[in-house]
Amino acid sequence: MRHRAPGLTAVYNEIKSSSKNRILDLGPMVAANFNFFSKLSCKVHFENFNDFIQEPDTNRASGFAAELDNYLLNHAPNEKFEVILTWDILNYLSLDEIGALFLKLNNWCHPNTLMHAIRYLGKNIPPQPARFQIIDQYHVELTVTNLAPRKIPNHQTAQLLKKLPDYYLHNNLMNENGMLRGISEQVMRFQPDVSQRKQFIASTEITTSAPLKSALKNSKDKTVEDNTFYSPSLEWLLKQVTPESKILDLGSKSSHNMDFWRSRFNEVYTEDLASSLRWRNYTQRADKVAQPSGISDQALRFKNNLVFDAVVFWDSLNFCDIHQLRAIGERLEAHCHNGTKLIVLSYLGNKIPEYPLKFTITAANRYRVQEVRKVDRETPALTTSAIMKLIPGWRICGTHLFSTGMRQGLVELIFEQTREPDNHRMSDGTSTSRNIPGSSSS
Repeated sequence: MRHRAPGLTAVYNEIKSSSKNRILDLGPMVAANFNFFSKLSCKVHFENFNDFIQEPDTNRASGFAAELDNYLLNHAPNEKFEVILTWDILNYLSLDEIGALFLKLNNWCHPNTLMHAIRYLGKNIPPQPARFQIIDQYHVELTVTNLAPRKIPNHQTAQLLKKLPDYYLHNNLMNENGMLRGISEQVMRFQPDVSQRKQFIASTEITTSAPLKSALKNSKDKTVEDNTFYSPSLEWLLKQVTPESKILDLGSKSSHNMDFWRSRFNEVYTEDLASSLRWRNYTQRADKVAQPSGISDQALRFKNNLVFDAVVFWDSLNFCDIHQLRAIGERLEAHCHNGTKLIVLSYLGNKIPEYPLKFTITAANRYRVQEVRKVDRETPALTTSAIMKLIPGWRICGTHLFSTGMRQGLVELIFEQTREPDNHRMSDGTSTSRNIPGSSSS
């Protein structure tokens, strides 16, 4: 089966310009994979870890770490890899085993080493690790004969990252055009010094695909078509763009969106803020922490001199409390200038999606979004007055609701960063309501 592998593409785009890369492939020796990386002047070492997992006499219950020492080839301490390819192996290891494996592998990583993993999402998966053959930088051939119930429970990303404390999630990709259903890809970056962690996307995304180019060219009207929705704030934002503009996308990571932004902005940065907030809240609930949640120390950390012209939150702020909202504003303040535009999508009423949605841009004023189950809010609904009170530098300059073609139940808010006194008036001179229509006051 052919699978489009945007995670592999992200790895390829990062290493293609260097001739000093070493690849640690935990899968079996595949000639096509060796040839693919050799053309990039990479040195490749294969571990054939599939055989280790399938060995019936491996004492995985009590001696996994010792068995690892016996199986994995020991490399010199000064030998470091730029990329670790795990393929689908993590689906066949417990969390403790994954922790033990990377405790050993980390000895051969340097800051910014990339780790690529393929995750199965369903209850039935291949009974043993599959064989992956790289076709090109965009596709792999996946050899699977049948499916069987999982022997190891599916690991949540939050649980996985807890076992890999020296890594942060760089890309989380699923449901992209050409990907096989039931498969996601994750790219993590080894960065043991948390002060140096940066959620930065410059050249780690795929080039614009033909379907996206066609959508950008042909879909320009405001009528709802093919489950896409009109976004007046997106349309407005793109009219403010200059060739030197920098944008920060804080929604769920999407290679389609990165392609789109890079066709309009000089520099594109992304961070999955919504996932970071969910992981933070999940772990604190699990640890029964009652104090204000705040945000991760690694969240929204950028170079001191980096300043954005636009920030798109999508719906991530709907899933944070007032303490987190204030912390987000404080963290971003140094990276906004007087006039930075901020786009927020807010839900009306007391029901919101179970988790932050993935918005996929399909045209200069349109997006597609998948519907999910709605649940009761855990935090009060967003209001413009609450946002401006908690983040004083933000001034509301546009509110869009019930326009033709917009998604029902969503209001689009446009804020502008200003150090000047806020008179709470619209940019056209009319007064603005402090509360989002249809939402409850906080």
